[in-house]
Parts: sequence; C-alpha cells; structure tokens
Amino acid sequence: MTALLACASLLLATAGGTEDLRARSLAVEVLALAARGDTPSLARAAALVPDPLRADPVFRAAAANRALAGLLAAASLRERSATSSGGDEGLRAARTRREEALEELRPLVRAHPEDLAVLRALAVYLGLGGRAEELVAVARRARADGGEDPWIDFAEVSAATRGTAPGEAAALLSGFVSSHAGILPARMSLARAQLAMGDRDRVLSTLDALLAVAPDHEDAQALKAELLAPPPVKMEVPPVPQGAPPQTPPGYLPRKGRRPAAAG
Repeated sequence: MTALLACASLLLATAGGTEDLRARSLAVEVLALAARGDTPSLARAAALVPDPLRADPVFRAAAANRALAGLLAAASLRERSATSSGGDEGLRAARTRREEALEELRPLVRAHPEDLAVLRALAVYLGLGGRAEELVAVARRARADGGEDPWIDFAEVSAATRGTAPGEAAALLSGFVSSHAGILPARMSLARAQLAMGDRDRVLSTLDALLAVAPDHEDAQALKAELLAPPPVKMEVPPVPQGAPPQTPPGYLPRKGRRPAAAG
C-alpha cells in the first residue's frame, strides 16, 4: 500500500496547475488501480472515467491513466491465454482490448504530446508491445524534468522481456520487482514466467509476496488456487479383453410347436 501511495504522490506532484482537485484526485485513483493490476481493479479504473470526462481536457491525466489500465488488462489477458489450452479466443479478445485502449490514447497523444500522464501511457503501450527502439525517445521525454516514474521503468522492462525465454524474463522481472514493489502487474508477469519454467515453488513464493501486499488481489488468488488444487481423480478403466471371445456350443432349444417325447 505504501508503494501505491508513492505512485499517487508522484502524480499529484507532477499534475499540471490547470487541473482542478477533482481531476487530479481521479487521476490518482485510476493510476493506483492500474498499479494493482488485477482484473476487477482494471475494470473499475475504466468505469471511473466515462466518455464525457475523457473528452474534457481537464481530465486528460485520468483519461490517459484509463488507457494505461486498458493496456494492462489486454496484456494480462494475453499472458493468461498464451499458457492455457484453447487460448486463441482469449488472444483475440486481448488484441481487441489493446486496440480499444490505443484508440483512447491516440487523441491524447495528438492533443497533449508532452503531458507526463500521456507520455506514461504511451511508454507502457510501446513497452508491452516490445517496441524498445521507439520507447527510447518517449522515455527520454518523460524523464526530461529529472523526475523518476516507476511506470517508465515498467515500460522498459516490459519491452526487454517481450519474446524472451522464460528464464531471462524472470531474471529481468525479479530485478524490477525488487525495486518497484508497488507495480503489481510485474509480479504477476514474474509468476507466469516462473510457471513457464516449471518452478512451482517459486511461483507460489512470488504469489505469496504479492498477496502480502494486496491480500484481495483476485488474479493472484486464482493462480495460487489453481496451483494448489489437487490433481483430478483418474477413473480406473477395466482392461479391454484381448483376442476373440471364447466359442461355446449353443444350448438345446426345442423347435416351436413340438414337445419332447415322454420317457418310458
């Protein structure tokens, strides 16, 4: 929770003077929900900024943070679907969700290309897409005032891990998590990378550390429950007889209408 409040304080400190208190407070709340990163929190972040507010320049930071939350939701769905059987539908839904978030972000980039919240969301978009070269210039602009924003670091580690082997991704994400404990989506990505490595104990350790920070984190709870669930009971199937069935002589059946002769 301390790390989440630090993210909120960073946004309040860098918010433009033209934003009123309500707009700044909303932007802080949406970014804090994005930092949690579980499915209900990301859905709530989207609901907090309806279309009329997204169209208001005063609420551009909240709108940019909403787009960032949508990008995280798409990335989380993509990660879950990539490791599940029959995940093609989930991957298609993830692409659709990413495009929806990008459609929200594009007008903000055109109208406010130097706004820190907009640059933050754009950096996350490029990072999650693995577009490291394009990210360099955006990250430089976001850091132009000398401030430190953990989301820019998140974008960079996301770009560095996209398409890498699970072991390499886990090493990079572990380093990020140790420095930025409050960005919980990185912890879930670390757990999934460890799961891809087949390291069940480390996955559980990562999830327990996440749940110590956010005990009601639904995505972490669900993955932990899945790992701790007992294996399905296998039904014992009797062996199938081999070879042809034994031939037995047919029994004696009297012909219809005739009775056996009486004895004696």
